[in-house]
Amino acid sequence: MPDIAGDIENRPKELWDIPNYGCLPDRPFEIDLESAVGEFLAQDIFDLDGTQPIEAKIIGISKKFFEGHPVIEVNPSEEAIDFYRERGDTFKMINVVVCCHSFQERDGKLYGLPYHISLRPAQKRGRLASVGVDWIKNFDLAGVLQGNPHYMGYNPFSDAFGLYAVGPAPINENICSDTIGLVYNTYFLAAKYDKKDVCDPGMCTFLIGENRALLADYRKFRFSRYFKDFETTKPIKIWGCDSPIELFLLQAMSQLDLNPRIQTLIFPDGSTFPSLQSMWEGGLRTKKQAKIITEADFFFENEKVAVFCDSVAHHTADHAVAKDSAIDQKLANLGIRSIRISGADIMASPTECAKKVRECVDEMV
Repeated sequence: MPDIAGDIENRPKELWDIPNYGCLPDRPFEIDLESAVGEFLAQDIFDLDGTQPIEAKIIGISKKFFEGHPVIEVNPSEEAIDFYRERGDTFKMINVVVCCHSFQERDGKLYGLPYHISLRPAQKRGRLASVGVDWIKNFDLAGVLQGNPHYMGYNPFSDAFGLYAVGPAPINENICSDTIGLVYNTYFLAAKYDKKDVCDPGMCTFLIGENRALLADYRKFRFSRYFKDFETTKPIKIWGCDSPIELFLLQAMSQLDLNPRIQTLIFPDGSTFPSLQSMWEGGLRTKKQAKIITEADFFFENEKVAVFCDSVAHHTADHAVAKDSAIDQKLANLGIRSIRISGADIMASPTECAKKVRECVDEMV
């Protein structure tokens, strides 16, 4: 029997009552990335534009300065173009794609609330596409996001996606707003960059501090994600929900003004982190993950409530039940209450499941 909870197209009918569920809002909105993922990751993604990665050699040949320091602009300098040409570089266009689960108005502004961030390389006729140095020279990289580029029918839980388009997304009842992949940023990855010469972005290294071990973890992450030599068009997940049932519950919780952190790491000392990046900012190495108790699908930090969305396939076997019980006990010892919701219940009524979460959260206040 197929797992209907694993298919984003099999949506609970009650979700269609959510405003802007079947289309994007008819007014401008901003993506509130920092509130969802934290300052570190938001800044890290903000820095991904122009030609990447930034190498010390490129900075060294720059002839533009500000207060005595070389300036690197989004569009590469003539010197950089000459450098790339001599090295024989080609470039892959990489889109940072954000999917929003719902929209929220604050102080007269409308914000899209992210539930997933991924990297998708550009393709042509189903194959990876590359451009040459002359294309980079003649194209305005600083204006690449003009026209609000997006993917129609973008499913972050699979390799499926539809048309890449520029301009307003059409109102189409067959395409939900959460499957419109908004291109948040775009960069062009050089094929022959020198790994040892790559510079770290200033803001994020400032947040980490002088700890070389943490910087090494951070650099490893950047090379394995942002600067990976894509061999297929398969996207790379950076952050967010792992399954449609998580998305459906999140959408229902949002309608009840429940705004948990997504995919939170919980450790034996009671510390919690919503991402690897927040661990580095907190002065902890990623190897600490080996001691993790669990990763909660959703976490209410102030109320100390961890929410788990359990699929039938992975959480009904005896050993799985015993493992979940052991995790729940460890969390209870830390004053954290666990609530487990089955995929079948979410598919039957995400709203009722969200109400159960709210009751649990209210009890912990």
